[in-house]
Amino acid sequence: MAQKKGKLKISRAKRNNQTTNKMKKQGKLKLQRHRQKIQKQKVPVQTQPEYSSESESSSNEWADMLDEEEQQYIANRLAKQPQLLSNIPENEQENKRGSKRKRNKEKLPKPIKRADTNMSDSDSGAESDTDDSEVEEKYEKELSERPKKKMRPLLPIKTKDGVMERAEECDESESEHENDNQVQKADKTDETNSDSGSDSGMEVIEDSSQPTEGEDEVTTVELLAARRDKLRHDKLRIGALCSSLLESPEKKLKNLFPILYLMEERLKDGALNLLSVRKLATVSAAEVFWDILPDYKIRHQDYADIKLKKDTLALYKYEKELLEFYKRYLQRLEKAANVLRRKKGDNRKLDEPTKSLALVSIKCMAGLLVARPNFNYATNIAQSVIPFLDSREHAARQVVTDSCEQVFAEDKKGEITLTIVRLINQLVKRRGDRLDPAALDCLLSLRIQDVELNKQADIQHKKRQEEKHKKRIVNLSKKEKKRAKKLKEVERELLETEAQENEASRKKQLTEVTKTVFHIYFRLLKTAPRSRLLAAALNGLAKFTHVINLEYYSDLVAILSRLLKDELIGHRERLLCVRTVLAVLSGAGDVLNVDPVHFHNHLYANTLHVHAGATHGDASIIVEAIWALCGRARRVSPAVLRAFSKRLVTVALQLQHNGALAALALLHHLTQHSKAVSSLFETDETVGSGRFDPTLPSPEHCNAHAASAYEACVLRSHYHPTVRSAAAALLARGSWPQELNKLTPMQIFSQYDGSQMSFKPPVPPPKPSAQPAKTKPAHAWAQPHLKAHCHDIEENVPMTFSENIVR
Repeated sequence: MAQKKGKLKISRAKRNNQTTNKMKKQGKLKLQRHRQKIQKQKVPVQTQPEYSSESESSSNEWADMLDEEEQQYIANRLAKQPQLLSNIPENEQENKRGSKRKRNKEKLPKPIKRADTNMSDSDSGAESDTDDSEVEEKYEKELSERPKKKMRPLLPIKTKDGVMERAEECDESESEHENDNQVQKADKTDETNSDSGSDSGMEVIEDSSQPTEGEDEVTTVELLAARRDKLRHDKLRIGALCSSLLESPEKKLKNLFPILYLMEERLKDGALNLLSVRKLATVSAAEVFWDILPDYKIRHQDYADIKLKKDTLALYKYEKELLEFYKRYLQRLEKAANVLRRKKGDNRKLDEPTKSLALVSIKCMAGLLVARPNFNYATNIAQSVIPFLDSREHAARQVVTDSCEQVFAEDKKGEITLTIVRLINQLVKRRGDRLDPAALDCLLSLRIQDVELNKQADIQHKKRQEEKHKKRIVNLSKKEKKRAKKLKEVERELLETEAQENEASRKKQLTEVTKTVFHIYFRLLKTAPRSRLLAAALNGLAKFTHVINLEYYSDLVAILSRLLKDELIGHRERLLCVRTVLAVLSGAGDVLNVDPVHFHNHLYANTLHVHAGATHGDASIIVEAIWALCGRARRVSPAVLRAFSKRLVTVALQLQHNGALAALALLHHLTQHSKAVSSLFETDETVGSGRFDPTLPSPEHCNAHAASAYEACVLRSHYHPTVRSAAAALLARGSWPQELNKLTPMQIFSQYDGSQMSFKPPVPPPKPSAQPAKTKPAHAWAQPHLKAHCHDIEENVPMTFSENIVR
């Protein structure tokens, strides 16, 4: 027989909970709030103390001890603050020991004693006096220890007894806020009073020499000392953080947290951060990132469902954190640098510290773009930096231009180069002719070679070949198709090993770069031919003319010839037009049927306007234009070549030494390729019709065959030793100076330029001269006959005088 199952044993707390829930459902449970109400009703209400006549008599006893002013003061205080006497402690409890219930009873408010008890206590004589003095001392001690409460006055209210003023306790923050408002109101009233006083002729004198109470005076020396200590502390802290981070970047990557914190404008406590500390943190973080960032781009995938090795997971986390810190750093740099990007109409003058911090941020961003052009966020850096090409600050423009030139020179893939060129294109579209011309100077450093602008024809040819191959593959068997597929895969792998695909992609990138660059230049020629950007566009076209399609040559020459006839264009821009056309014709444009006579005439007529003064910068344009003319010397008449040679040797007299050397180098090149030019240096008498007229604008009709290069004789006594040797070599038809053999005229012009305070060859120091031995100065006679006459007088005339004569 199965044993009967008994009741399960449960705890007492659970049994009580069950009972409580059951009573709650039946509505028999009395809630806690009812009990509280009952207890609140049972609390005895405090009654105001009643003062009898006996207490009044006792009060008269201590009133006799006080003066009238003191009695009046105590009465006023009790009327305003009746709670002053409520804080006086009662007699200490005699029985301290007791149960908890007794202590709880003691905590309840006790009924206030009647006046008769007080009187009986007061009648106790000396003991009551000592008790009262002890109570007063204890009360004064409590008041002194108690923090002072600040009272805020409220609006008065009207009662039966009259108007009653009110006050309310307030926090320190509220009181400080009110004090600030009161100070501001007081300042405003002071200003109005001072204005009114000045209008009425009264002078208002403010006594600011007296320091206010509770205000500590801080001297300038203390401020400078505190700044020096903080700067020294932050220097050591940044140095320690960076050095430990560079030792083990994987473990100490969290050190970037305090470094980025020190780049903020305000610290956590709300205080302003020192500008020097922010600069130090910015530059230090840039140096750290230059060292720890890889050259490749980090691409992350979601590895949540994939189990990874421990080392792989650690590397993944490290790269993820590195990207996050790098992103935060770039955001702070961009925020600090955007101060220099002003909106239209913003003419506020920036203070020097803010401007210097912005320049430091731009330098760091540009340095990171140059150091890691293929890393993450390189495109974002370019988007932040390129708009500063149009900045009002020359230093910012120069930093961005130099960084772009360096990126163009070192970029091997072409991706970041294409990004920068497209951003410059957008900048030109947005700003138009308001853009600074220096913004396009960086495009001249592009290395555009092996560009395939006729890519469409090649693609069509390749498509035809593939169609022929497809027709042949259709007739193949399955084995042959499989074999052809395998061969194709092997060829693809070979191409990858030979890096031909990378080369093809690079050529494609360069093609896009070239299209974008010429899009910029042609838009400027079309929309803003009279703007400041025309010179930059013409410089670019002259440099990259070898990659322009032949179909654009005729249109380009027509546009430039029209610009040459425009009188509103400056002298320099016209010379650039001539230089660009001659560069086009010297290259692939030689096949065009274009007569460059008016270009030759303009160049010949304006060559003499260049001299060693303000127009010396145009000498390089003249040299490049005549060098392009030498490139097609076979298609130019001998009379024109002889006239330009005569003009070159004339201009060499009025140029600086680098311009004179470039002109003599051009003459040397022309004498080797044309007999008509070499006849200028012949000493025999030339026989010809007419005479040479240098004032004629046409080189064809100036009778240059009747001229001679006598200016070379003057150049033999030039102040520069290389110019002297070059002129002597031309006159003697001897060997050209060895240091100039492998240099083009443009290279000679730039290398021998003395604008950077460097003289080539360097000036030797003077040799020390031997000083002659010092001799004592001897008396010398300028006239010998005077010396003989004086000697005769001394010998023949007696030199004794009598006393009478002396008297």
